[in-house]
Amino acid sequence: MQRNQCLNVLITIIRRLFWNGLLIALVWCMGQQPVYAQEKSYVESTAIAAVDAVAPPQAAIEMVRLRSRVLPGVLIGGRYEGIFPTLKERYTATGQLDEEVEDAARSLIEDELVQAGLNVVRSPFNVLFDEQIPDNPEPGRFLLGGTITQTALRSYHSWWGDRTQDERTIRWEVFDREVGRVIYAHATQGTAQAEGVNNRSATYDAIRASVKALLADSGFITALASPLEASPVLPVDYKIAAIAGSPQPLTVEQLVGRSIPSVVQIRTPGGRGTGFLLDAAGLVITNQHVVDSAFTVKVDLYDGSTHTGRVLKRDRALDAALVKLEGNLATLTGLPICYSNSVKVGEAVVAIGNPMALANTVTQGVVSGFRTDSSRNLIQTDAAINPGNSGGPLLNRRGAVIGIVTEKMVSRGVEGLGFALPIGEALHRLDVKISAPLNGLVDPCGSPLTTLAATQLQQNALFQGER
Repeated sequence: MQRNQCLNVLITIIRRLFWNGLLIALVWCMGQQPVYAQEKSYVESTAIAAVDAVAPPQAAIEMVRLRSRVLPGVLIGGRYEGIFPTLKERYTATGQLDEEVEDAARSLIEDELVQAGLNVVRSPFNVLFDEQIPDNPEPGRFLLGGTITQTALRSYHSWWGDRTQDERTIRWEVFDREVGRVIYAHATQGTAQAEGVNNRSATYDAIRASVKALLADSGFITALASPLEASPVLPVDYKIAAIAGSPQPLTVEQLVGRSIPSVVQIRTPGGRGTGFLLDAAGLVITNQHVVDSAFTVKVDLYDGSTHTGRVLKRDRALDAALVKLEGNLATLTGLPICYSNSVKVGEAVVAIGNPMALANTVTQGVVSGFRTDSSRNLIQTDAAINPGNSGGPLLNRRGAVIGIVTEKMVSRGVEGLGFALPIGEALHRLDVKISAPLNGLVDPCGSPLTTLAATQLQQNALFQGER
């Protein structure tokens, strides 16, 4: 009897020790919180308001990058083992995302955007028929980027099973290419758990949860539905003064000497090309594929100076764009325009551009013919054209622009097949008007005659009238 009582007391003591020990362990685990790296976000919020009433925007959105701003070496969590979790390994930030993780995260972010009904420009690697995508697909108006500002990563290994917990706070930003600035910034948090130690599925699911919180924010949808801002710079019709060409054919050396100061180099993050001045106020014309969908570009002038150029108008179907230089400008000179139908097959032409970053390269040839490509009229030439020539002038021997160099045909055994947009058609599509000369006297291209040529023409007309 006494032995049984002692046994019962011992069992009671063991039970109390077990539960007390378990309670102490739980309290200890709750107190073992790692120090997390955190960067202050624009907006600290995890809005979950429903936005079903807001119609999806039509403008395309493009996922650019997901990066980490957690400083290298900062403790972000660790690996724990045992019934009473004991820290076995500390996790510290590397300061950047693994390339494989970033690619996978971009893919799942695009999937979430598509499922939300947005018009998404998918990354080539995330498209089943990527070989069918054109080399230069239409870019998105909106660019989405994310910065991980806080990370909490812990793995557990014990008799109760293995698991990984991940928590990410991501600051999202939307850049509008049409207005050239960030129009939305918001921070959301995502938390997830997955079976197994160091399981990346927890990371992916945490990022996915952050994206879902972003899509639930009405401010995000409203930002994507914002209308285009009207440009206050360009009127409906932009007028430029007519510029006189040479009354007589020029040598190539003479033509280049008077034309090359008006040829510019245009640079964007995606590449570079050529353009040329239309007037002394800094109006530049080029190809649309040179400026792409950029709002501003860098323009290098012949004198070595660099200016910011604002893209005023663009015609994607024709592949033409209009750029206005900003800032204080030195004395500039535009090129004469041959905007009539006086261009003839066989006439000599000169192209000036910046192929392969070789500034102000000059090539010459002839007008080989006139072609039609889809809805465009093209001038064919055998003047050498290479990447970087796009947007440059194709000039006749009087120094007047007859076309905008736009493309060449590339294939094995194919040489001398370059094409230019007729300058008159490009100006018309961009609503650029050339003011008529005051004296009303023009050359065959429609450009004003020089004073000397006009005087000679008037004298000849007077002499013929007297006869």
